[in-house]
Amino acid sequence: MSGYGNTVDIQIWLVGKLIDATSPNPQGSNKVTIPEFQRRLVWNKAKQSLLIDSIRKGYPFGSILLFEDIKKGQELRDGKTYYNLIDGLQRTQALRSYINNQNGFFSKAELGDELIELIAQKLNRKTEAGKDRIAQEIVKWVQHNKGFDARTGWRTDGLIRHLIFEILNYSHESILFKDLYLQLTMDEELTYYLGSFLDSVSNESRAILDAEVPVIVFTGPSSELPRVFELLNSKGTALSRYEIFAAQWIDNRQRIANPEIIEAIWKKYEALEEEGFTLDVAEEAPDKETRRQREYTLFDYLFGLGQFLSDKFPRLFKLAKDDQPSSVGFNLMTACVGLHVSQMADLPQKIRGLDLTTLEGCILDSTRFVDNVLKPILSAKQYGRKAAPIYHSELMIVSLIATAFQVRFGLADLSDNPNWRADRRKLKKNLAMFYLHDILHDDWRGSGDSKLYETVKSLRYLVASPPNEKRWNEILDDWHYRNQLELLHGKDTKRHIRDSRSEYLLLKYIYSQKYSDMKVYEVEHIIPVKELQALMSSGEEWHLNVIGNLALIAKDKSSQQSDQLCPANLFPMELNQNSYEDFVMNRWERLKAEFIGAWRDHIPPSD
Repeated sequence: MSGYGNTVDIQIWLVGKLIDATSPNPQGSNKVTIPEFQRRLVWNKAKQSLLIDSIRKGYPFGSILLFEDIKKGQELRDGKTYYNLIDGLQRTQALRSYINNQNGFFSKAELGDELIELIAQKLNRKTEAGKDRIAQEIVKWVQHNKGFDARTGWRTDGLIRHLIFEILNYSHESILFKDLYLQLTMDEELTYYLGSFLDSVSNESRAILDAEVPVIVFTGPSSELPRVFELLNSKGTALSRYEIFAAQWIDNRQRIANPEIIEAIWKKYEALEEEGFTLDVAEEAPDKETRRQREYTLFDYLFGLGQFLSDKFPRLFKLAKDDQPSSVGFNLMTACVGLHVSQMADLPQKIRGLDLTTLEGCILDSTRFVDNVLKPILSAKQYGRKAAPIYHSELMIVSLIATAFQVRFGLADLSDNPNWRADRRKLKKNLAMFYLHDILHDDWRGSGDSKLYETVKSLRYLVASPPNEKRWNEILDDWHYRNQLELLHGKDTKRHIRDSRSEYLLLKYIYSQKYSDMKVYEVEHIIPVKELQALMSSGEEWHLNVIGNLALIAKDKSSQQSDQLCPANLFPMELNQNSYEDFVMNRWERLKAEFIGAWRDHIPPSD
């Protein structure tokens, strides 16, 4: 079939041929490599198993689309036919995973009831629980074997030994084990059924290697490949919405000056290589020098930028896996240059004419500015935890950074705005207040792209005034009612407050002023948990972790056993449920006043 100068040829390949062709050093005459715009591996073991099960049952499982790279074959003249894998990466990887670990794909569903009944009878384990245990141990034995070779243990006597030991718990050295092992290995009925079972499993494996795969070979201009890829991947497995730009932006390339971004990009490629695939980019840039000199697509750059920022600013961003496209770089670049996320496809045109290294530096400066504003609050981490928690959503923190970017830099030439020094002082105060306000007020829950766009476009964090003292009292009381009083009277009295909840953030705002150099803190109950639990009678519901009963104690302070925000006169004379509730309410009022006082120079006076 042909049209517009393109041709499509339909071929039938065996699974074994496809797996060989996608290996780094194929033995056959075909070599299949992965193009630069191909997406990551996303199928988990369960989805891979479904494909293998479909092949076992003879069901159709879709075709593989290859692009025949005639130019590359002519250049190399090594007798091989070269292809790019355009569609079918997930299915191909599932087949590769199966070939590399065929035993690991065996499941309980492949066991016949007749075999289990027979083994249960021979081992005198005829109950349903006994049969289920037998099935589990057979699956375990098959999965732990390496292949189907008798020389490596794929024998009926090996399975019998495993079942006697695991099901009956007989020691290998005991007379009971030896007598039963001899008896069962001489049992013709049992050995026949077990032998048939082992043969069927190994034959099934060979049948999958010989299964036929429909392969569609597209021949045409390589410039059309991204468009073909985009159309094919507009449906099917739901992946990141950013990954479609891997194909759309294939011709938008620039060199990258930041070696850490280049390294992050190559970690993504290496994740595919570790699965046994050959990548075009790896052949084109085999060493660090060629990788440094290479031009990268805008998709790769933004992917690497997101990984770089997440690694450099752990207080602000969650670190993604090496092969998963973090949305940070895409969302941040789009918001900084004034586009709605729905307009992200226009990003190449929007930044055309701007020096990429300069633009990156401006984004980095803006991110560093926001990080420094929040550092006194967010830097301290709970004792025993590796990192401080993240309280905000990604779009919320992007809105802060993009606002700082637009306040400081002109979009036309990235020069400093003349009012930046004055705006910087105002923004520094406002961001600290808006950050807490938006989290306590739950402003960004479920919020999406439009809120990000409107927040940055309006320069809300610069133009709008943060809450005044009266408004802060209303916000805090509303938050306390919604989050704390409901907990105080809730049914789950033992639930711990996760360190990423807003309770801890508010405590950090209060205590960061009290312990300005606090790097590590412990969470302490003002009235000890054991004392409260001892007073709780049946049916009473006291919440032990309400904020009024919590304090952050600096781990490195000599005063760590006392809390300066809880004077003796707050403690109840006689502790009961009513006095406990009065105590946490009174301490809440003290915490609230402490917050207002500590941040007074950031809070406008009430009207």
